[in-house]
Amino acid sequence: MSIGRKPVQHFLIVQKNKQNLSLAPIKWLVGSLNLLIILPPLLFELGAEKLAKYFYFALGLVCHQRADRSFYLFGNALLHTKAEVWSKVPFDHIFTFHFRNRFVCGEEFGCKFGVCTRCTGMYLGLLIGLLTSEFLRQWRIPKIIPILLIIPMILDGGIQTIAYILAPERGFYESTNPRRFLTGLLFGFGVGYLMVSAIREPIAK
Repeated sequence: MSIGRKPVQHFLIVQKNKQNLSLAPIKWLVGSLNLLIILPPLLFELGAEKLAKYFYFALGLVCHQRADRSFYLFGNALLHTKAEVWSKVPFDHIFTFHFRNRFVCGEEFGCKFGVCTRCTGMYLGLLIGLLTSEFLRQWRIPKIIPILLIIPMILDGGIQTIAYILAPERGFYESTNPRRFLTGLLFGFGVGYLMVSAIREPIAK
């Protein structure tokens, strides 16, 4: 009986190795994206401003990069309140579709990350989910758990959007940067866990 089981065990090992290879590029891609997020402020600090702006532009294709909703490096704080940013930066430089007009650095604030706080949380959470899900799946966590982790960001961003649409001058709900980051982190982790589960599922069967 053990002889007959060897081909099956070998097949499962081969399939698992193939799936490890299929996950590797995804992990490298997401890991690289997380590094790209902090690369523009680092380049600015090193004096490579022109190169930094290219990375800001590229990342701006997937994020609004609002100055009042971003992390900062090399300034007096990692995060700044909406009031602080709005008092020092013109609104048409805070939120604009014209990349060249977007505020990226200031003497007081430092240089902002390549994406906003929510996107930073999403990409970081996705990386953590991809790297840790292999271990966490040994605990047989119900799939409903990572699905529930996705919901807070949808509610946080969705309610805020509805609030602005219904009452743009005085939205009845506005999120905060820590909340944006945390909900994004949970969302990214949930998605990462579900991605790994979807790839690993055939092995379990």
